[in-house]
Amino acid sequence: MIVSLTPSWNRQLKIAQYVDTIEDGTAAATFGNRYVFARLDQRQLSMQTRVSVIATPHVSFQLFMQPLLAAGAYSEFKELAQPRTFDFVAFGTAAGTLNYDALARTYTVDPDNAGIAPDFTFDNPDFNLRSLRVNAIFRWEFKPGSTFYAVWTRLQEDEADGGFSPGRDARAMIGAPGDDVLLFKMAYWIGK
Repeated sequence: MIVSLTPSWNRQLKIAQYVDTIEDGTAAATFGNRYVFARLDQRQLSMQTRVSVIATPHVSFQLFMQPLLAAGAYSEFKELAQPRTFDFVAFGTAAGTLNYDALARTYTVDPDNAGIAPDFTFDNPDFNLRSLRVNAIFRWEFKPGSTFYAVWTRLQEDEADGGFSPGRDARAMIGAPGDDVLLFKMAYWIGK
C-alpha cells in the first residue's frame, strides 16, 4: 500500500482585485464606466490524498481525495482613476461615500457626494467555498488482456458567508450536498 498526503496552505493579499464594472456616463475619465476594485485577503487550505493498494498482480484499488477550504475577504473598495494606470480613488476616503447593507449584502456608493454622478450598488464579493472531490478506481484483470473497472466519483461543494475558519468549514464540507457518479467498464480479449 502506498499513501501520499500533500497538504497545502496558501494566503494571498491582492491590493487591487477586480470586483465589478458599472456604467456611468458621468465617469468621463474611464469612458463612461466605473471599474470597481478592492483589496482581497484570500486563504486556501487543501490536502491532496492518494492511496494505492495492489492486492494481487490482478487486483488493485486507487483513491484520490482533495478537500479544499477557501475564503476571500474584500475591503478598501475603490475605482480606477485613469485608464492604463494603477491609480485608484478610494470610496469613502478620497471621494464619495461607501455604505454597507448587511441584510441585503450589498454596498452602495455615492461617487461624488451629492454631485451629478448617480449612486450605484454592487453585491458583497466575499466568499467562503468548501469542496471535496473523491475518485476511487477498482481494477480486476480476470484473464490476461481482459479487465473490469469500477469507478466512483464524488463532488460536494458548499458556499457560505463568513470568514475563514478551518474547523467549522471542514465540518460543513463533510455535510455539503454532493453528486455521485458510478461507472463500470469491461474489456474482454477475444483471441487465442
